[in-house]
Amino acid sequence: MAIRFRSEKLQARWLIPDGSHNEVRCVEVRYDPLLGTTSRIAEGVKLQTADAAALERFQGPDASCPFCPPRIGQVTPRIVPTISDTPRIVAGETVLFPNLVPYSQHAAVAIFTPRHWLGVSEFSPKLIADNLTACIRYIRAVYAADARARYCAWNVNYLYPSGGSLPHPHAQVFLDPVPTNMMRFQFEAGERYWQENGTSFWEDLVTAERERNERFLWDIGATAWMTAFAPIGFNEVRAVVRGRETLLQMDEGEVAALAAGLSRVLQWYGARGYNSFNASLFSGPLEGAAPFRVNLIMVTRTAMLPYYRNDAMHLERLHWEAAVDHAPERLAAELRNGAFEEQTS
Repeated sequence: MAIRFRSEKLQARWLIPDGSHNEVRCVEVRYDPLLGTTSRIAEGVKLQTADAAALERFQGPDASCPFCPPRIGQVTPRIVPTISDTPRIVAGETVLFPNLVPYSQHAAVAIFTPRHWLGVSEFSPKLIADNLTACIRYIRAVYAADARARYCAWNVNYLYPSGGSLPHPHAQVFLDPVPTNMMRFQFEAGERYWQENGTSFWEDLVTAERERNERFLWDIGATAWMTAFAPIGFNEVRAVVRGRETLLQMDEGEVAALAAGLSRVLQWYGARGYNSFNASLFSGPLEGAAPFRVNLIMVTRTAMLPYYRNDAMHLERLHWEAAVDHAPERLAAELRNGAFEEQTS
């Protein structure tokens, strides 16, 4: 096993305004154990938390929302018959239909619930599991009709600070013949690791993190949860679905386990005052890829406020280098000891 957790600690020094003494602040540079990319843990970086008054205008019914009934059945597009014999895919409260903004060739939107508003602590395991189930059904149907569409991911942008265009809770399916940069980076680095070590990076990562017990959070069914050694966002949590290379291989129990863990993390986010987040669930190429494991990345974003500072600056968006406020080990300890109630419905 060749997992390396490499970091460097640097010191920044300056004179305080009256010149009487030095001020010292630390920055820790960490190297991602798979990709080799770097991120920084910098003293003084802050992420704004919630202001309840800022959310009031979004929490009531919205007659103009295209995702609310009855408009969802009137204005949202239909799946073409060559892919599905039903115009929209339904699972529990989830309704899935094609995305009018084609971020990918077979992009889709999956509404979590007819309710126009959910607090982050209201994303129950059932709502998440039903949403994932609908998305996997869609991915399966598309892949059967178009084998070139072999790259897929399940994604959530919740509220405007995360890049979401509507507050109504929804997920997005990316499904395309061309992988995104992060997909490609994971595939290529995972393959190199496989060739060098003869094992899956993600399986080895779970073993290493569990043994070190610095960032490991929980096992839930076949899913393993941890904070990221070299985070690419605030309060980053990752999960690995053990033994599964693609989303199409996941069974009902694994979907339920993933949903339970995701709901648990969202409970913690909400309890700490974060109301906006991003999540992406990455799949290997749908024909299968032995080194790869289905894995989740989720991060908090600046809370929804009347006037807010976006937490993504030049480092994140132009250099692809994150700067976060505290160490993943501290985040893991807070998550393990955090007070939250498990959602069941």
